[in-house]
Amino acid sequence: MSIVKELTAYALYIRFELGLGSLMDEAYRREGLHRANTICRSIFDPEDHVVFLHRTSYSRNEKRVSIVRLKRFFKTRLKQVSSCVLPYEFDESQEDLYTFEWKAEIKAKEIRIPYVLESIENLDFRRKPEAGGQIYLYNKTKGVLFHMYDDRGCDVYSSDKDVLLPLYHEHRKWILDYNRYQIDNLFGEGLAGIIETDEEQKARRKSNNKKVVESGINLRRINTCRIAHHFEIPSVNADHFARELAFTSFEIERVFETDNRVTFTAVKTEALAQIDYQSHLMSMYGKKYGAYTGWSYGRTD
Repeated sequence: MSIVKELTAYALYIRFELGLGSLMDEAYRREGLHRANTICRSIFDPEDHVVFLHRTSYSRNEKRVSIVRLKRFFKTRLKQVSSCVLPYEFDESQEDLYTFEWKAEIKAKEIRIPYVLESIENLDFRRKPEAGGQIYLYNKTKGVLFHMYDDRGCDVYSSDKDVLLPLYHEHRKWILDYNRYQIDNLFGEGLAGIIETDEEQKARRKSNNKKVVESGINLRRINTCRIAHHFEIPSVNADHFARELAFTSFEIERVFETDNRVTFTAVKTEALAQIDYQSHLMSMYGKKYGAYTGWSYGRTD
């Protein structure tokens, strides 16, 4: 089994958000590259031994990519490169397609990592430089796999929790909120151990569906909204609640305060179609620190 298949299937992981929907054009690109480069600096030391994997998928009657295209990713000349044909990496049952993989082993300092990341980010924008396929960087020294899948985000995998834990702490605010609850549970921190019962889930989803129907918003069309989640938190927990919510990409505001209770809102601009994960995540924070009292919305499109 390849290291990519093994780690992506069985290892611990962190998924980071790179491209921010609240930014546009060059600001979007700059922030995405800043985050990707910062995460890579946390993973790769100059002397680390790295396996560089470049994968491109084709139909059975297409020509393969030339090895010459790989030279641009490196500062030095490659001494040894191997290649192989794999089942189509996104669906092995798809017989009309296959994946061609180039592999090179080299030190991290010999890889043009900022260029590699920019090439990946440009993949969907038809800009140069462009990666021409999927790129994986496996740090053999530390046992960590880095995969920036496109401009939106990247995954970091390792079988060793202690290897990923500093990365989880250092860049916790950049974890993709959609996966945050699952990732917290993998590392035993944050929302780990806070459970939604089957009855609570059923009631939450029923309430969500009712409000979406009442809104008249078609979730199959553009449905971007400013979604506000509402909380009532005992004063003794308020500061802890605010600190933990600050690790998310939601905007936190103290709305009203009494001697023993604080009212908060947590706001995020996103498609209303994402309300299920949002309401689940927010209700778990409410359950941990006080009470989650529901959500409201305003159209932005």
